[in-house]
Amino acid sequence: HFTGERAATLQHQFNSEVRSTLKKHIQSSHDTVWRDHVKSLTVQGNTLALAAAEECDLSWKSYMFGLKQGTLKFILNASIDTLPSQANLKRWKKSTSDMCPLCRGRQTTNHVLNICPIGKDTGRWTWRHNNVVNYIVSCVDKEKYTVYSDLPGHTAAGGGSIPPEICITVQKPDIVIIDKSSKDVHLFELTCPLETNIDLRHQDKCDKYAHFVTDCSSANSKCTVTCFEVSSRGLITPRNHDHLSNLHKFTQKGVKMSMFKKNISALSVLSSYHIWLCRSDPTFQEPPFLPPPFQETNKEMPTRTAGR
Repeated sequence: HFTGERAATLQHQFNSEVRSTLKKHIQSSHDTVWRDHVKSLTVQGNTLALAAAEECDLSWKSYMFGLKQGTLKFILNASIDTLPSQANLKRWKKSTSDMCPLCRGRQTTNHVLNICPIGKDTGRWTWRHNNVVNYIVSCVDKEKYTVYSDLPGHTAAGGGSIPPEICITVQKPDIVIIDKSSKDVHLFELTCPLETNIDLRHQDKCDKYAHFVTDCSSANSKCTVTCFEVSSRGLITPRNHDHLSNLHKFTQKGVKMSMFKKNISALSVLSSYHIWLCRSDPTFQEPPFLPPPFQETNKEMPTRTAGR
């Protein structure tokens, strides 16, 4: 009788292991097929392809259904490249031209959000970038740290973001945080690129600001430099989740890390939505900085700085 029970137990364990192994194999095969399928789609944008290839989660997935309907439609369509850009309108046979009305280049979604030279020259992308920087600066714990940036009201003496007593330079890292106790200096540099350019922009900025590690260090303090990216469509890659977790250590006690990352991603999305709506306007009237779209329940989020 014991032998029968033992045999039944072993058979059950064997069957369970076979089912588990088979399930993992099928799931792995499915994931491989799905990633290859996504990569093969020439119409869809690179956001979802990158997410599938890197097996990284899109931060906006956790909050996007809390956005207003217009913004939700924008981010969904922007992520699969089904917005009515001139290139798509021509492909859909609803227009005879795919040219950008501003620069006369080919107007794709990527062109509107990150490529158009008129968009760059009129400050649209700088405004998007500064919306994110402004929110981060407003979250820093001012009791423990002194924070500088190139935004109005936050510059160091003489302008710029690095106090001249620490380093004489014309470069202006986006956020400079100085620990009031240790005097350590922490530099953070943000870029809001296309998803396909995240690694390239990261390396460019790391090379550009690496010298500050020694230039801003002293016998009594050290300097760190962190370059991070949030894509123009709100994508935060695994590496940048780590960078934002490090940056979150400098924030006020009431700012939860999940909400911190969610607002950073959403501010990039909301800014890009406004840029999209202004895609045919030759001039750009810079709005005030956007407030953080998500707030802690029953708690006040840090107040924001007025925009230019």
